[in-house]
Amino acid sequence: MKLSIVAALALVGCSASPSKQDIATAPFDIEQLEAKEDSPTKPSKGVDVRIAERAQDKFTASRGFIAHRINLTGGRVDLDVSGTENGDQLDTILYVFGPKKANGKFPTRALAFNDDFEPGVNFGSHIILDVPAAGEYQIVVSTYDNYVSFPSHVSRGDYQLMVKCQSETFGACGPAVSGVDGQCWEDSECVAADGAPLHCEGEVTCAPGTQCFFVRMGVCVEDYVWMTYSAKQCTNPWSAAEVTEDEAAAFPVGDLAQVMKHYGKQGVSFDEVGQLTPQETMFQCLACGCARGDQIVVKVKSTSSDVLAADGWIFSAPSPEAVSLEPAQCGSNPWQTAPTSSVAEELEQVDVWLAAEGATLTKRGFTYPTERKVTCASCDCARGDRLIAFPADQQDAGFLSSLGFSAVYVP
Repeated sequence: MKLSIVAALALVGCSASPSKQDIATAPFDIEQLEAKEDSPTKPSKGVDVRIAERAQDKFTASRGFIAHRINLTGGRVDLDVSGTENGDQLDTILYVFGPKKANGKFPTRALAFNDDFEPGVNFGSHIILDVPAAGEYQIVVSTYDNYVSFPSHVSRGDYQLMVKCQSETFGACGPAVSGVDGQCWEDSECVAADGAPLHCEGEVTCAPGTQCFFVRMGVCVEDYVWMTYSAKQCTNPWSAAEVTEDEAAAFPVGDLAQVMKHYGKQGVSFDEVGQLTPQETMFQCLACGCARGDQIVVKVKSTSSDVLAADGWIFSAPSPEAVSLEPAQCGSNPWQTAPTSSVAEELEQVDVWLAAEGATLTKRGFTYPTERKVTCASCDCARGDRLIAFPADQQDAGFLSSLGFSAVYVP
């Protein structure tokens, strides 16, 4: 015989008294048609989740049992929920139902249940679940107070839910997401906890229905843009920035340390900074308002681009698109025929090399990471900077591609 929720509550002996007791097992086993709306087996709809994706919601008078659906393929997963109400810990309860049956409904008996993670200490809920079969599962979140006050919903707190796979292999337990520096196959799998825009970069995948000889996972990174500023003879937005000798020595181009300092005070941080110059020197007027011929180029998080745009920086979106190459250490690059003492001298060597290969550029230059990267010491290892080249036309772009240049990624 099926029990109503109220009867089940009476049998387990719970009441809405101040002295709360941990509920050891889920007391509900109710047919779908017998269940009240907004109950464990007929919960209110919450957002669907993936492995490692944080879900947040709040309890109201009409939303006391909230469901989050997830696709699981196997393995062992940890489910955690915690919350607050009026600044105090929210005493949550957590159910897992599933997998979904062929008729589209979930089993009415909970597959797993937890009240307090650590009774008397941590009133959040925690479940370790060995996924019995691949399929869709329903996670239902509620509170002890809603449980003992059913059918009234008395809790008004906020909560957050997270499901994690115990395997370190991405996707081992089901569809998953990653934060910054996490693995990914596509942009939709990159989700930042703070809501910052992310994308998947460096992945190599196959289109549906095709056969690939090589695939590679990418890495989740914050969205960024490349922006340029045509520097003027006398006064630029960063000209008044004072830098120390050590700061100036960090880059081979004098303006770059000032650019970092000036915009750093406005909360803007760069991933890379550099200078672009045309292959052929062009006549420039010498008045302070005239362009001096070069461009400062930066790789900046997209959320900071408005600050630069207000100063006259423009988005770098040439056609053909810019390409880049990571120079190697020890002077082992194909253009380095002799030692050089300046960036300008090395760029002259780049020009000679590319001209011999039949490629023409409109501008080129080096960019430098603003934070030093750990790199190996072998001569074929990257030295840390980037050579950026702007091909004159599509034919030149093809020449550069054959020489190992790749597109500068723009999300």
